[in-house]
Parts: sequence; C-alpha cells; structure tokens
Amino acid sequence: MRQGFLTLGLALSLTLICLLAVAGQAAETPVAFVSLQYDLIRNGFDTDYIKKVFKDERTEFLPAVVTKIAYLKKEKKADYAHFLRPAVVEKGRRFLAAENTTLTRAVSNFGVAKEVIVAILTVESDLGQITGKYPVFNVFASLAVMDTPEVINDLSLNRRLTGRLQKKAAWGRSELCAFLTYCRQNRIDPLTVKGSWAGAFGFSQFLPSSLLRCGRDGNQDGCINLFCYEDAIFSIANYLKKSGFRLDQRSTWSRAIHAYNHSDAYVDTVLTLAQWY
Repeated sequence: MRQGFLTLGLALSLTLICLLAVAGQAAETPVAFVSLQYDLIRNGFDTDYIKKVFKDERTEFLPAVVTKIAYLKKEKKADYAHFLRPAVVEKGRRFLAAENTTLTRAVSNFGVAKEVIVAILTVESDLGQITGKYPVFNVFASLAVMDTPEVINDLSLNRRLTGRLQKKAAWGRSELCAFLTYCRQNRIDPLTVKGSWAGAFGFSQFLPSSLLRCGRDGNQDGCINLFCYEDAIFSIANYLKKSGFRLDQRSTWSRAIHAYNHSDAYVDTVLTLAQWY
C-alpha cells in the first residue's frame, strides 16, 4: 500500500513538473497566439499547417517590434540624408550598368524609369545588401495581437493609443494572411524568410500584400523571389505602373513613388537619386 502511495506521489510529481514546464514555455509567447491560430484557420488555412508553424521553436513574440510600431513617428528628411552622397550615387550608377539588360526589359514591359527603380532599390535595401534580420512571420504574428489586453498590459502600452493599436493589429493580421498565402503557394518555410522590423522583405522590401498584388517573375523560373534582382526589379516596375507611373508624364512619378512609401521625405530622396543617376 505504501509502495502504491509512493508510485502515485511520483506520478503526481512528474505531472506537476510537466505542467510547470509547459506553463514556463507558454509564458514565452502570449496566450493571444492561441486565438490568432483559430483566426487563421477560420480564414481558410489548414489546421495542421497553422499548428505546426506556431509550435515551431523558431516562432516567438517580438515585444520590441510591437513597441516600436505602437510609438512610430513620422519620417523626417534627415532620416534619408545618408543616401544623398557621392559614394551612393556612384554605386547606383554601377548597378545601372550591371543590371541594364533586366532594367531595359522592365522599362519595355511596364513603362517606368529605370533610374527610379534603382533609386528605390538603393533606399530600400542598399541595392540588395541590407534586407533585414527579423523573421517576417514573427513580426506580423506579434503585430496581429498588439491590441489584446494581455499585450497592452505586459508591454505597458499607452491605452490612449487603443485606436492605433487596433488599426495596426488588423493590418498585421491581414499581412500575416498574405505572407502565409505566399509561402504556401511557393512551398516556402515561413520561418526562414527574414526582413525589416516592419515586416517588409526582399531587395525591394515589399509587404506580403504588395507581393501578392504586384510581384512578378522577372527571370521566368516559375516563382517570385524578391531576393533575386530580376524578380525584385520587375516587381517594383509593376508596382509603380499599377500606382499610375507614366514615363512620359513626370507629374505621375511622385504619386506613384508615394504609394510605395507614404513619406514625402522618401519620395524626395528617390527622385533626387533618380535624377543624379
């Protein structure tokens, strides 16, 4: 009988240890991730696929990203000053020469200025040299739950930002759906794609929704890979065309570039670089 109690006690102890371990593990990610999984499944994603991604040890909540987005301020002209240097211009001109064949095809197909494409690549990723270190899935999964009471409390976010938090969370959920759709279509492990802290990725720094809408296969290999110059160039050109860019109408250039990034400072920098190129 005593042996039975010892056995029972050992079993209960082991169970408690397991529960504590699970609880400790769960504390690393917000409980809101559970609701997010069900939202994704209700949006048509395969249950096993979603559960597998969220159970992956690489999946994590990014509090620094959430805080940065919550308090993000309007860009200033000074934020882009480092692009307007002779060394940057020279690098852009070399890129124009090296990728002239692809750029010329883009101009022919979409009717946009090759210098503007290169200027955008310069500002977005230093012509493909700096594309970001944040797992895109983790960025949008984190933003998707930034309006939950749990996250607001844990990160001590200002409750006066509730409207902004709700808007950004809805945006995060939408972009997460677009990103997972792209990954499923191209058989990509969603946790291997890295981008900026804002979720943009590739040489062109597209958001997932922009990729689904404007991505183009520039090298005709059957897939759209924004970490490939041909695809990035064609995708930027298509984006500009869809945004109203007309090569022979300079008045359309600013509006189209503004659609790419809603910042006057960004538009001025891209146009200045394009002119210097």
